[in-house]
Amino acid sequence: MGSAKHRQQPSRHLPGRGHVPATNNDQDRELLQFNVRLAKARQAQADTNRIERKAFREHARVENAVAAYTRELCSLLDERGFTKGIKLAPIPEGGDSVLIVQLSDLHFNERVELPSNRYDFTVAAQRLRKLAQRVKQLGQSYGARKVVVACLGDFLNSDRRLDELLSNSTNRSKATLLAADILRAFLLDLREQFEVEVYGITGNESRVNKELGWSDELATDSYDLMIYEILKRGFAGADGIAFCGFRANELLFEVMGHTFLCLHGHQIGAKVQKSVQEITGKYAPQGITVDYTLFGHLHASEVGDYHARNASLVGSNAYSEAGLNFCSKAAQNVHIVSGAKGTGTIDGVKVDLQDVTGIEPYPFAAEWEAYCPKSERKLHTPSVVYQVVV
Repeated sequence: MGSAKHRQQPSRHLPGRGHVPATNNDQDRELLQFNVRLAKARQAQADTNRIERKAFREHARVENAVAAYTRELCSLLDERGFTKGIKLAPIPEGGDSVLIVQLSDLHFNERVELPSNRYDFTVAAQRLRKLAQRVKQLGQSYGARKVVVACLGDFLNSDRRLDELLSNSTNRSKATLLAADILRAFLLDLREQFEVEVYGITGNESRVNKELGWSDELATDSYDLMIYEILKRGFAGADGIAFCGFRANELLFEVMGHTFLCLHGHQIGAKVQKSVQEITGKYAPQGITVDYTLFGHLHASEVGDYHARNASLVGSNAYSEAGLNFCSKAAQNVHIVSGAKGTGTIDGVKVDLQDVTGIEPYPFAAEWEAYCPKSERKLHTPSVVYQVVV
């Protein structure tokens, strides 16, 4: 039998030695941990789905709102029409020349209050009416039958910088409608004496996004295009007013055999003539010879042999005078094209629009002007909101 110390002892299960049977407590703990992991995963999936659904709802709401706004705007334009109730003059026949109105840097929603200059929607409407008067005088002198309006961008002011935001008279969505209303009156004024064609490109200040883009998709995300399309829709079917094309950065059109290139001007370097010739040179491989280049951007007039730079409708503002020590005047250019290419002439005229004393502004929609938070009429016309009488 052997001694007691040689008898078989019960086995001891030390840590790390052999298999330890799982107890009920261990099984419960593992099950709890598994359930917690499963619940967390399900909650994470639920949160993801909730975020995705919220993002879709917000996107759908914005898209639906924009679609509804577009439908209402189109129906309003179709209902009212820019020429409804207006008898247009007969389209002139013959004529020895064509006028080109170089229209750029209107910055409709900018507000300027300086000793040397003042600008708001009313002044803009006055200066455009003065421009139309000078165009009519030139047209009568040169026997012009047609006016080509070259829209070169920056019809609205930027709001990306604080200084610009504070100087803007209203937001750009509302300013778009005011701009379209004033330009409608300007084009109808010209139509009294001429057949009118309109072309357009984008500027840099009127872009919707903060990033400056050169592709068509990004560059045409612009209020310049929006204003052009509103005018095009409003004048649809109007006799003698044609909207002939809009491009993102550059556009070519032809007048009496002469080819004109439209730019905004922010792609032109410090050496202006050299830079313009480099830009026009890229059209040579396409068999296109550019006779004259039109641009703006720098708010200073310059009429040269092969190009013309437009000033702005605004004139000097606080930034140009105090920040750049640079003074300018409100002006736009008009060009008289006479005769065919090779034998004809292109005469450029700078039209000074700074002083508008005695010029009646074009009327524009009072209901849109009322939304302008800094409009002069709202600032100076008192109104009683609530009165207590004791």
